[in-house]
Amino acid sequence: MKTERVRYPIGIQSFSKLRQSGCRYVDKTHFIPELLWTSDFIFLSRPRRFGKSLLLSTLEAYFQGEKELFKGLWIEEHETEWKRYPVLRFDMTNTEGQSAEQMRSYLLKCCKTYEIYYSIDADDTDDIGVRFSNLIREVKEKTDTRVVILIDEYDKGILETMDDQKRWEAMSIVLRAFYSQPKAMDEYVRFCMITGVARFPNYTLFSGPNNFTDISMNKKFASICGITQEELLENFESGINDIADNHDWSFDDTVEALRLKYDSYRFTRSHEKVYNPFSLLNAFTTTELDDFWVKSGTSKVFVKYLSNANFDLLELQDLWVNKRRMEDIFKKNDSIPLLFQTGYLTIADTRGDLFRLAIPNGEVRSALVEELIPRYTGISEDKLPIKLQNLKEKINDGDIDGWIVELQSIIGKIPYHLFAKPKKSEEEAEEELHISHLETTYHIIVNIIFQMVSIDARSEIAVSGGRIDMVIENKNYVYVIEYKLDGTPEEALRQIDDKGYLIPWSADGRQVFKIGIVFSSQTHSISSWKVA
Repeated sequence: MKTERVRYPIGIQSFSKLRQSGCRYVDKTHFIPELLWTSDFIFLSRPRRFGKSLLLSTLEAYFQGEKELFKGLWIEEHETEWKRYPVLRFDMTNTEGQSAEQMRSYLLKCCKTYEIYYSIDADDTDDIGVRFSNLIREVKEKTDTRVVILIDEYDKGILETMDDQKRWEAMSIVLRAFYSQPKAMDEYVRFCMITGVARFPNYTLFSGPNNFTDISMNKKFASICGITQEELLENFESGINDIADNHDWSFDDTVEALRLKYDSYRFTRSHEKVYNPFSLLNAFTTTELDDFWVKSGTSKVFVKYLSNANFDLLELQDLWVNKRRMEDIFKKNDSIPLLFQTGYLTIADTRGDLFRLAIPNGEVRSALVEELIPRYTGISEDKLPIKLQNLKEKINDGDIDGWIVELQSIIGKIPYHLFAKPKKSEEEAEEELHISHLETTYHIIVNIIFQMVSIDARSEIAVSGGRIDMVIENKNYVYVIEYKLDGTPEEALRQIDDKGYLIPWSADGRQVFKIGIVFSSQTHSISSWKVA
């Protein structure tokens, strides 16, 4: 099928360049009045490459009154004033180096550029707080108009120094002096918006008298960044058709493949989910479903932090937390807020004031496989993807002994401490094991491994006779699995028969297997299995 040629804004973060070059743009301008109504000082957290820079560039064009760039968009029909404001925009992704002095130098250079532009005779002080506050005041007085301040990726320098306490503290001094100025100079400021990936302490954005309004989990702004299902179908039909043609898929199958690979980011209580825009646009450009977000580069410092932090692999499965923890600022003893804020975990469900976090999609599972899980399991980065691919292929091919052997080798590398019950007192045995804890641990670990390779595996399936430990399904096979701890495979198979676990698939056209798998509390791996 021949489709229209569409230019996608890969790597374009400038709203004016995007509009002038005829790139496809998903209209987000209806959020502008809501932002201005909400607060004059706003903070927004979203994962990297999620459209934050384009959002700020759009706001910059709006506040500079560039009405012609908004032709045909929502805001053109609803804005009547188009007043022009002086805009001070700081893009922290342009900073060079990773030291506090290099950051100070960059910020001073930015201030100098605006001083020249507005013909301000400023003192060349190296105190970035004083320099920035003077700039805000002088621009307001020169233009007789309050200033708009836009700061993109405020935490770039923080993320790059988080593995070095001394550099972290030095960077904090510089940035704290800079970020404290907009709110302190509020009489001169019309609007200020700061974006970043995560929330970090000591920057006056999230606490104290200068705190900003954090809209990151405000459901009114659930889709301010990212692409919704409706926006996908409305704006990218030709791109979907291009991928479908390349793979000989139907249109609906292509939409489903895109959903499983890139969708399901949910940042608020709203049920609205969004796709990763960077990956989606790259998929349309290449007509391939690759791990674009993963390959674009994860911060090595961030990965190193998660490897050394109190990071529990088991928490990635069925994790319920309260909103306060999700919005919490960075703490070295709790990696969950950072995993949520950086996009490795997302909201899967809500229950009152609790939120269930989960891995959002196939691409993020790839990120965990390639970046985090190897460091956690002890299996080398080059070997783990191969083992996981072998596991998936053997499951799909019906090679039961083969995939159990692969699963056995992966589980055998999981750190020993996961299987130990935490001590209640110093008098307890050094590594006291608890049967209930062990059984739960095995179930969760196996489920996570299958999630990582997008296997359709479901745990604790309720049937009339009880609950099946796990069912794996594909187009050819159904695996009904019962686990036993320090028991026998025969006991597991007998339970499947006695409780009628196969009944739901009795009329299924696929081949159905019942599998008994035994875990050992001594070796912490699979000790035996039997298939019938």
